Amino acid sequence: MDILRNSLITLLTLVSISSVALSTPIDSTWDLLQAVEYNDGERFMDLMSESVRTQIEWSYQQMRELAVENPGLVETLLSRSGTSLTIWDLEWMTSEDFVSRMLEGVYLPPLENVISEEASMSGRNAEVVLTWHSGYSLLLQFTWEESSWRITGSPILEQLF
Repeated sequence: MDILRNSLITLLTLVSISSVALSTPIDSTWDLLQAVEYNDGERFMDLMSESVRTQIEWSYQQMRELAVENPGLVETLLSRSGTSLTIWDLEWMTSEDFVSRMLEGVYLPPLENVISEEASMSGRNAEVVLTWHSGYSLLLQFTWEESSWRITGSPILEQLF
């Protein structure tokens, strides 16, 4: 029984190591695009670097506090976000829920129209540029953190937060 258990543990370890080793910045880019397409705030947050996650959570907390102090201003900000969020929604949401709702206001061209992917890497950092048929392009910056490629910068982040 111990031999079977040890073999299974070894196999699972090898599979998890190989899946991490096969992950590239381009894979993480596609994961991000799918998180945006499906308004998946939890997955979106998982793809962010620790510093970006902290910044998003801090921004959300500031929005919640401002909603108490100046609800009219927050209603205006939320209405400009392209979502159906209200100040009342902010009371019960987690930061992942908030991101999911904010992703409703993000427009990206259809993913099937991407015509090129370019990645450049320098040490523990990388940049990926995707280009669509329409000429629209998207740049994402990454760092190797927590055994995977994490996003440190993107126009999507600037648009949202």
